[in-house]
Amino acid sequence: MNRAFNILGTTAITAAVILTTMPAFASTATFNMAKAGSGMSVDDFDQQVKIFNRADIADLLQARSVSVLRIDTAWNDGGDASKAFKAVEASDQAIHLLREALKADPAAMRLLARNHIAVDQVVDVAPTGNSSVQIYIS
Repeated sequence: MNRAFNILGTTAITAAVILTTMPAFASTATFNMAKAGSGMSVDDFDQQVKIFNRADIADLLQARSVSVLRIDTAWNDGGDASKAFKAVEASDQAIHLLREALKADPAAMRLLARNHIAVDQVVDVAPTGNSSVQIYIS
């Protein structure tokens, strides 16, 4: 009987160690479709979308709040929208690297799938602080 308790105890301790050492991947993240016109400043977006930053994926996985913005509605001003589209067109390499990194990360793929976002829709992931992230999709 003691041997059974030892095995059970060892199994419980092993499970507890595994669970406490696993990163807390966005299982509690709240995804919300952002209101039209609520994108970051178009100048900031222009700089953000041009550069692939692997840390943005970690921020997405650890976020508590994710605002989803569609590129075609994130900016109300016609000039800003045009500038944003041009920034996207000029950033195809960074967008490709972002999508490939997302595809290579099973946790990121599960998170996107749970929230009905196809990886090929993702244009940019932009941390905004306080465990919040904006994700721009096409």
